[in-house]
Amino acid sequence: MFLSRIVLAAVFVLSACTHLPKSVLKESPHVTDHAAPLPPNKRTPAAEELDWWAANERQVKSAVCRMRLPVTTAEIQRYYKSLPVENGSEPGTHEVLGIVLTNERPHLVLALSRLLTLGRESATPEKVIKDFQKEFKIGPGCDKALCAAQKIFGADVGPQMLYLMDKFDVNTSPYSFTSASLFTAGEIADVIRTFELVKPDQLPFGFNKQLIKFKRGYTRASYGDDGGKVLANASIELFDSWSEQSSIMRQYTLYHEIAHNHSDNQFSDYDRSATWLQLSNWKEAKAGGFEVEKKKALQGHPFVSRYGQSNPFEDFAESVTAYRFNPDLLKKKSAEKYNLIKYLVHDGLEYTSSKNCNDTGVSKKFQNEIDRDDGLTNAEKDRVLKACRQPFYQTLLGNMPVSFFDSCVNYEATQLWAKTNGERYPDLLPQALFDPKLRVSTLKFAKLRAELASALQPEVTDWILNSVQTFAYQLRSDMNNSEYCEVWAQLNRKVYPDIDRDNKWRYKGIFVSHDYSPKAGAARGICLELATGFVPTSKSTLSTVKSWIKETGHISTQGPLKERGISRETLLKYIIDRTNVSVR
Repeated sequence: MFLSRIVLAAVFVLSACTHLPKSVLKESPHVTDHAAPLPPNKRTPAAEELDWWAANERQVKSAVCRMRLPVTTAEIQRYYKSLPVENGSEPGTHEVLGIVLTNERPHLVLALSRLLTLGRESATPEKVIKDFQKEFKIGPGCDKALCAAQKIFGADVGPQMLYLMDKFDVNTSPYSFTSASLFTAGEIADVIRTFELVKPDQLPFGFNKQLIKFKRGYTRASYGDDGGKVLANASIELFDSWSEQSSIMRQYTLYHEIAHNHSDNQFSDYDRSATWLQLSNWKEAKAGGFEVEKKKALQGHPFVSRYGQSNPFEDFAESVTAYRFNPDLLKKKSAEKYNLIKYLVHDGLEYTSSKNCNDTGVSKKFQNEIDRDDGLTNAEKDRVLKACRQPFYQTLLGNMPVSFFDSCVNYEATQLWAKTNGERYPDLLPQALFDPKLRVSTLKFAKLRAELASALQPEVTDWILNSVQTFAYQLRSDMNNSEYCEVWAQLNRKVYPDIDRDNKWRYKGIFVSHDYSPKAGAARGICLELATGFVPTSKSTLSTVKSWIKETGHISTQGPLKERGISRETLLKYIIDRTNVSVR
């Protein structure tokens, strides 16, 4: 959904960690963050004895409200076999880095493509392969994404990796990131089992999220070269010591890293906010790092684990983890932390009993009101339109998915709605409703989105035609469609109209596109689809996938070109179809 890559920064030395000697392979400094060390062999007594982690294996294993996800190859195959054929799926072939896929689901074509390409521009995988068909001897009978994944990554691991990429946008591939190695089937099964503990709409990840296992023998060198062992960090990179843990504790550790991502990705470093620091009386030291007033720590003891005493970041992650696996402990230690996490991270949902599993979050109450009447004034609607004009143009001319525009509308409208309704709802925590970094919102403004799309559809139609008209002198009747549409590609020399240069969406979002001109490939693609007589899709999934793969050079254009006949009527019909909201 979002096309930038997230990179989290800052590494913290944990004074509570007893480092275990191990040789460190010197690397160029990777971006590092919160590191989860192995628990020390000896424990230091406190005023009230705390365990190293906030929950034990029994509590993790018996956690309530665990979903059931497919884990084995057979289960994953049954899962995809049971899915209905999508609207917009078309027969044909897709070539992905040498691999020819036939009549495949578009989202699986895209998932396989991401597993085989760089996850971020700066990534330096150990091996870069240009033709996977040749490298792995993939025959013509293996023309499905699941089969190709098995050939490349292994019979069991391949389907697991493809499922994670497709279902959760989580990339575990050694061909996408630096210093990554393949998981075993058992390890990646524990990754999937961890996601059983998180509601899909509460995953704090963006586009193409990195989740890798570091090469064997690698550790993070933290502030000094003592080679301290760490289990994982919030990037997310898992180390040898993670692999050596039991299945249950691997799930605990990964959930802990997901908790870091809630703060880092979803709530703009909430674990550094004044509100969070005050809950345990954290003070930033002059030399860097954090100190906590020992007197308060010993008397009030607002921590759920000894690891949580390390710094405010681990305090946050351990508190979020305790909320899921040991809620009574968190409630006992700090009712304030419990209530904050309840609304900030979990939308008001609780995990104290299996009776809670079918509860709906507080945002559902807000959503029902918005569906009835969002209450936005015309001036506020105009503000949202100005902020989201560029994202709308980008969904057509920048190879962005339609969800890019959706996210902008929902994000901008949510901020306005929360400001207006804050006093009416005492349990409304604005930061829990929208993500300032990823530019996404819990609340959906479908009616507003449809209204703004209806206003922008004819606008972008006329802008495209008027812009192409400036190159009309280059058009000749004897051109074939390919030559004709190459003139359309020159739209990349134009700048989108009326860009709101002051809106927060444009300036502060990690995953916001800062392109203010069309992509040549996208403009060319619109022309070719119109010239060949496009087939309405009723949704944009297939079109988005094809555009993305064509633009990145992974698929060649298929089929002969027909006679062209492009008018304002056909272009507007095309744009309405590709940005349709009624069936979304």
